[in-house]
Amino acid sequence: MKRFIRNIIRLVLIIAGFLFIFKLPFLLGIGKDHVVFNFKAFFGGVKSDFQSLFRIKDAAYLSFFKQLNIAESYQYSITILFFSLIFIIFMGLVFAVLVMLAPEKLRNNLKSGINFFEAVPDLLVIFLFQFFVIMLYKKTGIKFLQLYGVFGAKPYFVPIMTVSFLPLFLLIQFLIKVITDEQTQQYVLYAKAKGINRLRTLLIHIMRNIFPLSVLQLRTIVWVLLSNIYLVEYLFNINGFTQQFFKIISMGGDFVSLVVCLLLFSLPLVVIEAAGWTISKLIRGKERVTI
Repeated sequence: MKRFIRNIIRLVLIIAGFLFIFKLPFLLGIGKDHVVFNFKAFFGGVKSDFQSLFRIKDAAYLSFFKQLNIAESYQYSITILFFSLIFIIFMGLVFAVLVMLAPEKLRNNLKSGINFFEAVPDLLVIFLFQFFVIMLYKKTGIKFLQLYGVFGAKPYFVPIMTVSFLPLFLLIQFLIKVITDEQTQQYVLYAKAKGINRLRTLLIHIMRNIFPLSVLQLRTIVWVLLSNIYLVEYLFNINGFTQQFFKIISMGGDFVSLVVCLLLFSLPLVVIEAAGWTISKLIRGKERVTI
């Protein structure tokens, strides 16, 4: 019950933040030699937008969303996000385990390599993908990857690989750090004394205990993915959800339309948090779980 009330309060605060931020330009004005605060226009705009929230079931909004194919664009962007997240989690766990099981000298070299690739800018990765595919096509005539979303095309492989690059190395870095810290705990030393091999200790015991922290990191990963999806959709000319969102702004979209799009955009974060809390509770049994 407490969690439900807390989520309701968070939703109210989010919408209140939208109300005040969207109308902030109405508050400030410029006079001849000073800044003017127009509280009447500001609160009038906030009141008008708040009242418009109760007309969200109006058929005009539904027709507006259908006109822009919001549902189809959102499904495409969420598909990229979902498969990118699955790829990141799987490859992150595999690489982290391999690094931790490697000999110490090789492990240090691998950590240095991971730190280097984590610092590579996203834009550079996108341009390298474009350069590689274009040069391969020019030299061999082979076109095995769809780069751009022209004529209704919706590429998947290149966007998924591109948006996953930086978050993958972020997750590997995080897992290596928390696993290294966890290896100093008493239960790990006890397992080593009993002769339990490193792989079993790592996969069964350490991974179970670092899971709640990993879920917290996944929220950061999702934020990075969402920002990368915007870059990919813009640079590859893909008609995804973020591009539809900016179309709404350019068409003078009203407050309700913008709020609906922003809430849809943040929905993956809510799903990740809810799924992580549920799985953590199942893993820890009746223990209290806080994430």
